[in-house]
Amino acid sequence: MASLEELFEQAFTEIKLPGAQQHLLDADAIAGCEVSGAGVTVTLALPKDAGLRKQVSEQVRARCAKIPGIESVQVRMADEPAAEPHAGHDHAGHDHAGHDHAGHDHAGHDHAGHDHAGHDHAAHDHAGQAHAAPPQSPLASQPRAPQRPQRKVYLQNYDAVIAVGSGKGGVGKSTVAVNLAVTLANLGHKTSLFDADIYGPSLPIMMGLRNTKPKMHDEHTLLPLRKHGLDCMSIGNLVEEAAATIWRGPIVHQVIEQMLRDTQWPGGDFMVIDLPPGTGDAQLTITQLLEIAGAVIVSTPQDVALLDAIKAVSMFQKVDVPVVGMVENMSAFICPKCGQETAIFDKGNAERASGQSNIPFLGRIPIEMAIREGGDSGAPICASHPKSATADAFRSIAENMMRQLEG
Repeated sequence: MASLEELFEQAFTEIKLPGAQQHLLDADAIAGCEVSGAGVTVTLALPKDAGLRKQVSEQVRARCAKIPGIESVQVRMADEPAAEPHAGHDHAGHDHAGHDHAGHDHAGHDHAGHDHAGHDHAAHDHAGQAHAAPPQSPLASQPRAPQRPQRKVYLQNYDAVIAVGSGKGGVGKSTVAVNLAVTLANLGHKTSLFDADIYGPSLPIMMGLRNTKPKMHDEHTLLPLRKHGLDCMSIGNLVEEAAATIWRGPIVHQVIEQMLRDTQWPGGDFMVIDLPPGTGDAQLTITQLLEIAGAVIVSTPQDVALLDAIKAVSMFQKVDVPVVGMVENMSAFICPKCGQETAIFDKGNAERASGQSNIPFLGRIPIEMAIREGGDSGAPICASHPKSATADAFRSIAENMMRQLEG
């Protein structure tokens, strides 16, 4: 799976500078590339040749528009003054009472690259040289600049961003994410929780925040909800509970970025992100928008779940996100009456798979009625029964995770 930077680099290497044998990167013609949502602004450093500039600009627009997730392409020249920013968001007809934040149109943000005005390359005095100076490229007078696209990184006010993922649904990923976040808070860490599961948000019901809308911080920014010692936000708190979110990849990207950007996240020690299951657009978006300190993979012990969990591990490794460990959920059922243990979904296989994949094993969570009841009632077991055996298991997992982050 190619990263966004690699996709843009590939695009720029396919465009040759007219009259030269070099592509745009080798010719240092890319002075800036900034992505915001589904739009990109490419800044070119080209000679003052109107025909050449027009030709290259058209090629850049056409090629970049083919990159998955990119819907609009703006091209400007490095020696041109930056365009005036658009005057704020378009909130005409916006209902701030419900604040359906997923529908904002943020297109048109001005991300017009670096200001390279003032570089004076004409003042160098080469008089007195005994030999002729070598011919210079028409681009020699242009400033060198970053060739990799620059994307705004969110949540930098947190010491560590933790992504909780799984290869498939139904393995209790959200239960683990919520209780892990509550456990970190119980341990004295300032922790936030972001529900990025766009298609099946679970945070509202699990945190006891059903039908609760966030309040406005200002005209453009939401305040996160507060519950069980966590600052949290979910798309489920912005749309109707029964509404189906039928969105394609670019829209998913925009919605996630809006929630990251337009929420007044307080910062702190940990941000725990509940990812959707699988290895699709939402996961890729998160890895592009954030500096993730580590990923926690959740799986049940049976082989059919572990096969997909290993795919999730592979995805994170391909996008250079360290996997800090795997959690085995629904590890075994202990009868509350007789105390006998029954491995309904088998037991211990996640630990074996972790060893085979050379990633840490963080711990296992049993099948317990109180976990399900806490999730359904909005009282996570680590908040309602912090001294229970299950809470102890989550505490061990959190401590193991922190050790991996420190190492």
